[in-house]
Amino acid sequence: MEFEKDRLNTIERQIDDVDSRLETLYDALEKGSFESDELAPRIRKLKARRDELLTQRKQTESSLKMSVTESPDINLIKEHVDDIKQLLSESPTIEQRAFLKSFVKNIEVGKETVTINYHLPMPPAKSDKDVMGVLPFIRSGRP
Repeated sequence: MEFEKDRLNTIERQIDDVDSRLETLYDALEKGSFESDELAPRIRKLKARRDELLTQRKQTESSLKMSVTESPDINLIKEHVDDIKQLLSESPTIEQRAFLKSFVKNIEVGKETVTINYHLPMPPAKSDKDVMGVLPFIRSGRP
């Protein structure tokens, strides 16, 4: 959670920096210091960077919100771990790899450390409503 807060602060500072740079370019354009065709590529690049940062901020805020609101029960986690152990022990190697790839983002190997970045695979949340699938069609008669 602390990592997300630090990341959010960093992203906010970067957005402020990009906004400041854009404002400087707009001021230079308004004063006539530069032609618009000279500044247009830089402005486009900064706007794209700002959009990227806004997306990152939204994702980080979402991640932070999830980490604050969700704290699963330790017994639930143990059940999931047992399910994953059973799945991996009974599955062929190809299925094991596919399963692991579905939630392991990347593995960083350093000289003395190995870091695995992942998200926990969670089963779908149970809803209060009974969900009924689509009934199968049975063909009767001629097409």
